[in-house]
Amino acid sequence: MKRVASALLAVLVLAGCGNTDSETGEPSSSTRAAAPTTSATSVVAQPAADVPGQVVVRGVDTSCASPGVGAPIDLTEVSVHLGVPGYAGTAARVVWNYQGELPATGTVLWSLSAADRGGSNAVQLGYKTLDGNQIAYFTFAGAKQQNLSGAPDVSVPGQVAAVLPSAAVAALGSEWHWKATVNVDGEDVDRCPN
Repeated sequence: MKRVASALLAVLVLAGCGNTDSETGEPSSSTRAAAPTTSATSVVAQPAADVPGQVVVRGVDTSCASPGVGAPIDLTEVSVHLGVPGYAGTAARVVWNYQGELPATGTVLWSLSAADRGGSNAVQLGYKTLDGNQIAYFTFAGAKQQNLSGAPDVSVPGQVAAVLPSAAVAALGSEWHWKATVNVDGEDVDRCPN
């Protein structure tokens, strides 16, 4: 123990020794402690504020659960994932999960309404059927509807999966929010969040 204490004392004494500048009496540059550096204050981006009744996009994956029961279609969960393989840019995959039977007659509209942080740019993604057959797959921004090619994926029971194109996602900017609905014969029967 004495040997360890003696060695530690020797190290401390040697650490305090050093060359001094003959003119100033200050420690020479080889033993002088480095001056502390100052850096510009970094600005940390604040996360987007919550928007009542909406889901705020804060990363790649966002979702909401819908505890309310809709009839005849009960929307249980909706998710949005940014980045879809096979699509240029940053497209978003939107998945509506539901329970219940789809009506054999009439219209059903699956909708995702999104807006930028300030609410000045809004986009709607929609998939509409009539008597069980697709009649529209579109985005709507401003006063312009753009019909999309193809069709949403409905191969998984209880699920509709569609793609919001990258141009529509880009128009929303980096901070945006969304809500989803299912509409039967012109009436919203469930929404997420609710």
